[in-house]
Amino acid sequence: METLQEHFSTRVSAFLDDTGVSRTRFGRMTLGDPNLMRQIDGGRSLTLRTADRVLAFISGFRRESGGTPAPSKRPRHRKPTSRAKRTTGSSAMSEQRTGPKTIPPIRFVRLREVMARTGLSRSTIYILMAEGRFPTPVPLGARSVGWIDSELEEWLRDRIAAR
Repeated sequence: METLQEHFSTRVSAFLDDTGVSRTRFGRMTLGDPNLMRQIDGGRSLTLRTADRVLAFISGFRRESGGTPAPSKRPRHRKPTSRAKRTTGSSAMSEQRTGPKTIPPIRFVRLREVMARTGLSRSTIYILMAEGRFPTPVPLGARSVGWIDSELEEWLRDRIAAR
C-alpha cells in the first residue's frame, strides 16, 4: 500500500514533468510557499488538508490548461504608449495589439464581498465548502484568501436555476 507521502510525491513529480512548471513556482502557486518542495524533500510531513489542496490544484490546473505546458517565464508587460506611437509601429506589433484576447482577467473576491453577494454568513460559507457545495478559495498570501469571481457567479446562477 502506497503512503500519502509516496502518492503525493508521485503525483507532483508527474505534474512538474508534464507542465514544465518549476518546483519553486509550483510551491508558490499552490500554497504561497516557494520552498514547499525543498521542505518536503527535506522530510516535512504533510497534513491531509495540505495534500488535498495541492492535489486539487494539480487537477484544476490540468483541467483549465488542457494539459498543455505552462509558460516558463511570465510575459513582460509593456507600458502604455500614446495613440500616435501605436499607429506608427511595425506590422507584427500592430497584429499583436489587435488580436483577440483569449484569457479573461481573473478577479478575486474577498470574504466580505462573498457574504454580501450570497447573503450567507461566514460560518455557513465554510460549512458549505466543507460539504463540497460551495467554491473553495484560492490562497492569495500567507494569511489571505479570495474566491474566483467567475466561480462565485456560476454558483449563484446554479442556485437560481435550482429553485
